[in-house]
Amino acid sequence: MQNWTKCRAWFACAEPRCADQRYPLHEVVYRCKRCGGLLEVEHDLDVLRRTSSDLWKATFEARFRGPFPESSGVWGKREWVNPLVADENIVSFAEGGTALQPMGRFGHEIGVPDVWLKQCGVTHTGSFKDLGLTVLISQVKQMVADGVPLRAVACASTGDTSAALAAYAAQAGLRAVVFLPHNKISVPQLIQPIANGAKVLALDTDFDGCMKIVQEVTADGSLYLANSLNSLRIEGQKTVGIEICQQLGWTVPDWIIIPGGNLGNVSALGRGFDMMLRLGLIDRLPRLVVAQSARANPLYRAFLTGFA
Repeated sequence: MQNWTKCRAWFACAEPRCADQRYPLHEVVYRCKRCGGLLEVEHDLDVLRRTSSDLWKATFEARFRGPFPESSGVWGKREWVNPLVADENIVSFAEGGTALQPMGRFGHEIGVPDVWLKQCGVTHTGSFKDLGLTVLISQVKQMVADGVPLRAVACASTGDTSAALAAYAAQAGLRAVVFLPHNKISVPQLIQPIANGAKVLALDTDFDGCMKIVQEVTADGSLYLANSLNSLRIEGQKTVGIEICQQLGWTVPDWIIIPGGNLGNVSALGRGFDMMLRLGLIDRLPRLVVAQSARANPLYRAFLTGFA
Protein backbone atom coordinates (compact mmCIF):
# COMPACT_ATOMS: atom_id res chain seq x y z
CA MET A 1 0.00 0.00 0.00
CA GLN A 2 1.41 3.38 -1.00
CA ASN A 3 2.00 6.17 1.52
CA TRP A 4 -1.19 8.24 1.66
CA THR A 5 0.89 11.41 2.01
CA LYS A 6 1.99 11.02 -1.63
CA CYS A 7 -1.61 11.46 -2.82
CA ARG A 8 -2.64 14.85 -4.20
CA ALA A 9 -5.87 16.82 -4.46
CA TRP A 10 -6.83 20.34 -5.50
CA PHE A 11 -9.79 22.56 -6.40
CA ALA A 12 -10.63 22.65 -10.12
CA CYS A 13 -13.25 24.59 -12.05
CA ALA A 14 -16.30 22.46 -12.85
CA GLU A 15 -16.79 24.27 -16.20
CA PRO A 16 -15.18 22.33 -19.10
CA ARG A 17 -13.92 25.56 -20.68
CA CYS A 18 -11.92 26.27 -17.52
CA ALA A 19 -10.68 22.76 -16.83
CA ASP A 20 -7.13 24.09 -16.56
CA GLN A 21 -8.01 26.34 -13.62
CA ARG A 22 -6.65 24.76 -10.42
CA TYR A 23 -6.30 26.07 -6.87
CA PRO A 24 -4.66 24.48 -3.81
CA LEU A 25 -7.01 23.23 -1.09
CA HIS A 26 -5.42 25.58 1.43
CA GLU A 27 -6.42 28.62 -0.64
CA VAL A 28 -9.56 30.49 0.46
CA VAL A 29 -11.44 30.24 -2.83
CA TYR A 30 -14.97 29.11 -3.70
CA ARG A 31 -15.39 30.01 -7.39
CA CYS A 32 -13.21 29.96 -10.47
CA LYS A 33 -11.30 33.22 -10.74
CA ARG A 34 -11.63 33.18 -14.53
CA CYS A 35 -15.30 32.34 -15.17
CA GLY A 36 -16.94 32.43 -11.73
CA GLY A 37 -18.00 28.78 -11.96
CA LEU A 38 -18.19 26.40 -9.02
CA LEU A 39 -15.15 24.43 -7.96
CA GLU A 40 -14.80 20.70 -7.37
CA VAL A 41 -12.14 18.75 -5.50
CA GLU A 42 -10.10 16.70 -7.94
CA HIS A 43 -7.72 13.88 -7.05
CA ASP A 44 -4.60 12.68 -8.84
CA LEU A 45 -6.04 9.42 -10.16
CA ASP A 46 -2.72 8.42 -11.72
CA VAL A 47 -1.24 8.23 -8.22
CA LEU A 48 -4.27 6.38 -6.86
CA ARG A 49 -4.09 3.83 -9.70
CA ARG A 50 -0.66 2.75 -8.48
CA THR A 51 -2.61 0.83 -5.85
CA SER A 52 -4.65 -2.04 -7.29
CA SER A 53 -8.41 -2.14 -6.87
CA ASP A 54 -8.11 -5.31 -4.78
CA LEU A 55 -5.65 -3.63 -2.44
CA TRP A 56 -7.94 -0.59 -2.10
CA LYS A 57 -10.77 -2.92 -1.11
CA ALA A 58 -8.59 -4.76 1.39
CA THR A 59 -7.34 -1.47 2.84
CA PHE A 60 -10.84 -0.06 3.30
CA GLU A 61 -11.99 -3.33 4.87
CA ALA A 62 -9.07 -3.40 7.31
CA ARG A 63 -9.68 0.19 8.39
CA PHE A 64 -13.45 -0.01 8.77
CA ARG A 65 -14.37 1.22 12.27
CA GLY A 66 -10.76 0.84 13.38
CA PRO A 67 -8.75 3.13 15.67
CA PHE A 68 -8.64 6.90 15.12
CA PRO A 69 -8.83 8.28 12.49
CA GLU A 70 -10.19 5.14 10.82
CA SER A 71 -12.99 5.09 13.41
CA SER A 72 -14.55 7.53 10.94
CA GLY A 73 -16.09 6.05 7.81
CA VAL A 74 -14.89 9.20 6.05
CA TRP A 75 -11.26 9.25 7.19
CA GLY A 76 -10.86 5.52 6.65
CA LYS A 77 -10.87 6.54 2.98
CA ARG A 78 -8.67 9.59 3.42
CA GLU A 79 -6.67 9.13 0.19
CA TRP A 80 -9.93 9.49 -1.76
CA VAL A 81 -11.25 12.34 0.40
CA ASN A 82 -8.51 14.73 1.54
CA PRO A 83 -4.96 13.38 1.81
CA LEU A 84 -3.55 16.79 2.78
CA VAL A 85 -4.71 16.83 6.42
CA ALA A 86 -2.30 15.52 9.06
CA ASP A 87 -3.61 13.18 11.76
CA GLU A 88 -3.36 15.83 14.47
CA ASN A 89 -5.64 18.15 12.51
CA ILE A 90 -8.40 15.65 11.74
CA VAL A 91 -11.58 16.63 13.56
CA SER A 92 -13.92 13.66 13.85
CA PHE A 93 -16.77 12.26 15.91
CA ALA A 94 -16.49 8.80 14.30
CA GLU A 95 -19.03 9.82 11.68
CA GLY A 96 -19.98 7.45 8.87
CA GLY A 97 -19.82 3.68 9.07
CA THR A 98 -23.60 3.58 9.49
CA ALA A 99 -25.39 0.26 9.19
CA LEU A 100 -26.92 -1.00 5.95
CA GLN A 101 -30.16 -2.54 7.14
CA PRO A 102 -32.16 -5.21 5.26
CA MET A 103 -35.80 -4.22 4.82
CA GLY A 104 -37.27 -7.62 3.99
CA ARG A 105 -40.83 -6.98 5.11
CA PHE A 106 -41.07 -3.66 3.28
CA GLY A 107 -39.49 -5.23 0.20
CA HIS A 108 -42.09 -8.01 0.28
CA GLU A 109 -44.91 -5.45 0.49
CA ILE A 110 -43.72 -3.54 -2.59
CA GLY A 111 -42.67 -6.62 -4.57
CA VAL A 112 -38.93 -5.99 -4.44
CA PRO A 113 -37.11 -8.90 -2.77
CA ASP A 114 -33.84 -7.15 -1.94
CA VAL A 115 -34.28 -3.72 -0.28
CA TRP A 116 -31.76 -2.06 2.04
CA LEU A 117 -31.86 1.12 4.11
CA LYS A 118 -28.90 3.34 5.01
CA GLN A 119 -29.68 6.07 7.54
CA CYS A 120 -26.82 8.53 7.30
CA GLY A 121 -28.26 10.73 10.05
CA VAL A 122 -27.09 8.35 12.77
CA THR A 123 -24.24 10.70 13.60
CA HIS A 124 -23.04 13.01 16.36
CA THR A 125 -25.40 15.88 15.52
CA GLY A 126 -28.14 13.74 13.95
CA SER A 127 -27.51 14.74 10.33
CA PHE A 128 -25.56 13.50 7.33
CA LYS A 129 -24.03 17.00 7.25
CA ASP A 130 -21.45 15.65 9.71
CA LEU A 131 -19.90 13.68 6.85
CA GLY A 132 -19.07 16.87 5.00
CA LEU A 133 -18.22 19.09 7.94
CA THR A 134 -15.57 16.71 9.28
CA VAL A 135 -13.65 17.24 6.03
CA LEU A 136 -14.18 20.99 5.84
CA ILE A 137 -13.33 21.72 9.48
CA SER A 138 -10.30 19.43 9.37
CA GLN A 139 -9.05 21.31 6.32
CA VAL A 140 -9.58 24.63 8.10
CA LYS A 141 -7.69 23.39 11.16
CA GLN A 142 -4.85 22.34 8.86
CA MET A 143 -4.88 25.75 7.18
CA VAL A 144 -4.74 27.56 10.51
CA ALA A 145 -1.87 25.32 11.62
CA ASP A 146 -0.07 26.25 8.38
CA GLY A 147 -0.48 29.96 9.08
CA VAL A 148 -3.54 30.91 7.00
CA PRO A 149 -5.11 33.86 8.91
CA LEU A 150 -8.70 32.67 9.35
CA ARG A 151 -10.76 34.26 12.12
CA ALA A 152 -13.75 31.88 12.04
CA VAL A 153 -15.90 29.57 9.94
CA ALA A 154 -19.36 30.74 8.89
CA CYS A 155 -22.54 29.39 7.34
CA ALA A 156 -26.15 30.15 6.52
CA SER A 157 -28.49 27.39 7.62
CA THR A 158 -31.99 26.22 8.43
CA GLY A 159 -30.65 23.90 11.12
CA ASP A 160 -28.57 20.87 10.21
CA THR A 161 -25.54 22.60 8.71
CA SER A 162 -25.30 25.03 11.61
CA ALA A 163 -25.50 22.19 14.14
CA ALA A 164 -22.73 20.24 12.44
CA LEU A 165 -20.56 23.28 11.82
CA ALA A 166 -20.80 24.45 15.45
CA ALA A 167 -20.04 20.99 16.88
CA TYR A 168 -16.99 20.36 14.69
CA ALA A 169 -15.69 23.90 15.07
CA ALA A 170 -15.94 23.60 18.85
CA GLN A 171 -14.04 20.31 18.74
CA ALA A 172 -11.35 21.97 16.62
CA GLY A 173 -11.08 25.03 18.83
CA LEU A 174 -12.34 27.30 16.02
CA ARG A 175 -14.89 30.09 16.17
CA ALA A 176 -18.15 29.61 14.29
CA VAL A 177 -20.65 32.18 13.04
CA VAL A 178 -24.13 31.05 12.02
CA PHE A 179 -26.83 32.98 10.14
CA LEU A 180 -30.35 31.60 10.61
CA PRO A 181 -33.76 32.80 9.38
CA HIS A 182 -35.70 34.09 12.40
CA ASN A 183 -38.45 31.75 13.67
CA LYS A 184 -37.95 29.30 10.79
CA ILE A 185 -35.96 26.51 12.45
CA SER A 186 -36.82 24.03 15.18
CA VAL A 187 -35.80 24.49 18.81
CA PRO A 188 -33.51 21.40 18.81
CA GLN A 189 -31.72 22.72 15.75
CA LEU A 190 -31.29 26.11 17.41
CA ILE A 191 -29.99 24.62 20.65
CA GLN A 192 -27.05 22.77 19.07
CA PRO A 193 -25.10 25.75 17.65
CA ILE A 194 -25.78 27.81 20.78
CA ALA A 195 -24.69 24.95 23.07
CA ASN A 196 -21.48 24.55 21.07
CA GLY A 197 -20.56 28.19 21.46
CA ALA A 198 -21.28 29.48 17.97
CA LYS A 199 -22.17 33.11 17.36
CA VAL A 200 -25.80 32.72 16.23
CA LEU A 201 -27.51 35.54 14.33
CA ALA A 202 -31.25 35.26 13.60
CA LEU A 203 -32.17 37.40 10.60
CA ASP A 204 -35.56 38.61 9.37
CA THR A 205 -35.22 36.86 6.03
CA ASP A 206 -35.34 33.37 4.53
CA PHE A 207 -32.46 30.97 3.87
CA ASP A 208 -31.62 32.63 0.55
CA GLY A 209 -31.29 35.96 2.35
CA CYS A 210 -29.00 34.42 4.96
CA MET A 211 -26.96 32.82 2.18
CA LYS A 212 -26.50 36.15 0.46
CA ILE A 213 -25.26 37.74 3.67
CA VAL A 214 -22.84 34.95 4.57
CA GLN A 215 -21.27 35.19 1.12
CA GLU A 216 -20.79 38.91 1.67
CA VAL A 217 -19.15 38.54 5.09
CA THR A 218 -16.82 35.78 3.88
CA ALA A 219 -15.78 37.64 0.73
CA ASP A 220 -12.61 39.14 2.25
CA GLY A 221 -11.23 35.69 3.14
CA SER A 222 -10.98 36.18 6.89
CA LEU A 223 -14.04 34.02 7.55
CA TYR A 224 -14.21 30.62 5.84
CA LEU A 225 -17.45 29.73 4.05
CA ALA A 226 -18.86 26.38 5.16
CA ASN A 227 -21.97 26.12 2.97
CA SER A 228 -22.29 23.67 0.10
CA LEU A 229 -20.70 26.16 -2.29
CA ASN A 230 -17.56 24.75 -0.70
CA SER A 231 -16.99 21.39 -2.37
CA LEU A 232 -14.89 20.01 0.48
CA ARG A 233 -18.19 18.91 2.01
CA ILE A 234 -18.98 16.77 -1.04
CA GLU A 235 -15.77 14.80 -0.48
CA GLY A 236 -17.01 13.56 2.88
CA GLN A 237 -20.53 12.84 1.68
CA LYS A 238 -19.34 10.82 -1.32
CA THR A 239 -18.10 8.08 1.04
CA VAL A 240 -21.73 6.98 1.49
CA GLY A 241 -21.74 5.31 -1.93
CA ILE A 242 -18.39 3.68 -1.26
CA GLU A 243 -19.69 2.33 2.06
CA ILE A 244 -22.81 0.92 0.42
CA CYS A 245 -20.74 -1.10 -2.04
CA GLN A 246 -18.36 -2.17 0.70
CA GLN A 247 -21.21 -3.37 2.90
CA LEU A 248 -22.69 -5.30 -0.04
CA GLY A 249 -19.44 -7.17 -0.59
CA TRP A 250 -18.29 -4.75 -3.30
CA THR A 251 -21.35 -5.29 -5.45
CA VAL A 252 -23.33 -2.41 -6.95
CA PRO A 253 -27.04 -2.01 -6.17
CA ASP A 254 -29.34 -1.66 -9.18
CA TRP A 255 -31.08 1.43 -7.81
CA ILE A 256 -30.45 3.99 -5.08
CA ILE A 257 -33.20 6.37 -3.95
CA ILE A 258 -32.02 9.50 -2.16
CA PRO A 259 -33.70 12.75 -1.03
CA GLY A 260 -33.05 15.73 -3.27
CA GLY A 261 -32.54 18.77 -1.04
CA ASN A 262 -30.23 21.16 -2.89
CA LEU A 263 -28.87 18.18 -4.87
CA GLY A 264 -25.51 18.28 -3.12
CA ASN A 265 -25.96 14.86 -1.56
CA VAL A 266 -26.92 13.08 -4.78
CA SER A 267 -24.00 14.81 -6.50
CA ALA A 268 -21.71 13.47 -3.79
CA LEU A 269 -23.16 9.98 -4.15
CA GLY A 270 -22.52 10.09 -7.88
CA ARG A 271 -18.92 11.25 -7.37
CA GLY A 272 -18.24 8.34 -5.05
CA PHE A 273 -19.52 5.78 -7.55
CA ASP A 274 -17.70 7.49 -10.42
CA MET A 275 -14.43 7.34 -8.51
CA MET A 276 -14.90 3.63 -7.74
CA LEU A 277 -15.59 2.94 -11.40
CA ARG A 278 -12.57 4.91 -12.62
CA LEU A 279 -10.29 3.12 -10.14
CA GLY A 280 -11.65 -0.33 -10.98
CA LEU A 281 -13.39 -1.22 -7.71
CA ILE A 282 -16.74 -1.64 -9.52
CA ASP A 283 -17.63 -2.39 -13.14
CA ARG A 284 -20.93 -0.51 -13.48
CA LEU A 285 -22.91 2.37 -12.01
CA PRO A 286 -26.26 2.20 -10.20
CA ARG A 287 -29.35 4.12 -11.28
CA LEU A 288 -29.90 7.08 -8.96
CA VAL A 289 -33.42 8.28 -8.16
CA VAL A 290 -33.85 11.72 -6.57
CA ALA A 291 -36.93 12.03 -4.37
CA GLN A 292 -38.00 15.63 -3.86
CA SER A 293 -41.05 17.33 -2.41
CA ALA A 294 -43.33 19.37 -4.66
CA ARG A 295 -42.40 22.59 -2.88
CA ALA A 296 -38.65 21.94 -2.81
CA ASN A 297 -37.99 20.86 -6.37
CA PRO A 298 -34.61 22.07 -7.62
CA LEU A 299 -34.61 19.69 -10.58
CA TYR A 300 -37.94 21.00 -11.88
CA ARG A 301 -36.89 24.61 -11.35
CA ALA A 302 -33.64 23.93 -13.18
CA PHE A 303 -35.63 22.45 -16.08
CA LEU A 304 -37.91 25.50 -16.25
CA THR A 305 -34.96 27.90 -16.29
CA GLY A 306 -33.04 25.93 -18.91
CA PHE A 307 -30.18 24.67 -16.76
CA ALA A 308 -31.13 20.98 -16.72
